[in-house]
Amino acid sequence: MSKDLHGFIACVTGGARGLGASIVRTLAKNGAHVIIADILSTEGKSLAFDLRNSGLRASFEDLNVGQEESWQTLTDNIAAQFGQLDILVNNAAIIIRKRLSQLTLQEWHAAMKVNVDGVFLGIKSCRPLLKRSQAAAIVNVSSTAGIIAHLDPSYTTSKWAVRGFTKSAALELIQEGIRVNSVHPSMIDTPLTAAGPPGHIEANRHAIPMGRGADPQEIANVVYFLSSPQSSYMTGSEVVVDGGMTTAGVPHMRAQFQQHFNEQKEG
Repeated sequence: MSKDLHGFIACVTGGARGLGASIVRTLAKNGAHVIIADILSTEGKSLAFDLRNSGLRASFEDLNVGQEESWQTLTDNIAAQFGQLDILVNNAAIIIRKRLSQLTLQEWHAAMKVNVDGVFLGIKSCRPLLKRSQAAAIVNVSSTAGIIAHLDPSYTTSKWAVRGFTKSAALELIQEGIRVNSVHPSMIDTPLTAAGPPGHIEANRHAIPMGRGADPQEIANVVYFLSSPQSSYMTGSEVVVDGGMTTAGVPHMRAQFQQHFNEQKEG
């Protein structure tokens, strides 16, 4: 690992486990002090402790991404301790795996609160701190569900919103030297994926030309690149990291999903 983020202050939402934890470790190994911002305090504090024991710089802050007052407390603490913020990774998200006919309005609002409001509040709240940086970068973690439709309507809508908001924010914040980009992974081997319904993982593997989900580190590497000065000429970009899933196109995906379900029936 290089140390090109030495002296940088980074904040990763949903950083206590899964993809978020991989992003935290990667930024820390490259020299940043990483603030793990999550509602999972036990796991977040444990990760920060382990990183510090390894000689890296990390701390934990309790954060509910859908609550403006929670963001205010976080940014007040960052301002008091560090004076600025260089990197914001909006990673926190939830998936409500229900079709349109099953989805309630309350569940719809819950998905939007975390997946969309969380990104909006993160950028709005951290903007004054990011303006103080000489190389500020925001990375919003979207999904292939923000490129093509998935069968979870609340998740798909929220991730398209993140994609569009990224581009709009990039246009406005470029005047302040803040870059804003989005990352769009397909299936990642994390606890969130493992919690999916029976057959979910197998069906996705059939739809991905590489035939597997991503290791979280493979996505974290891309987030690190977009966070670092190495991507200094990129803003408003959407980087798809999906094992060829969207390149193959919807007909391929439909055929592969159907093949999987036919195999399941025959078995």
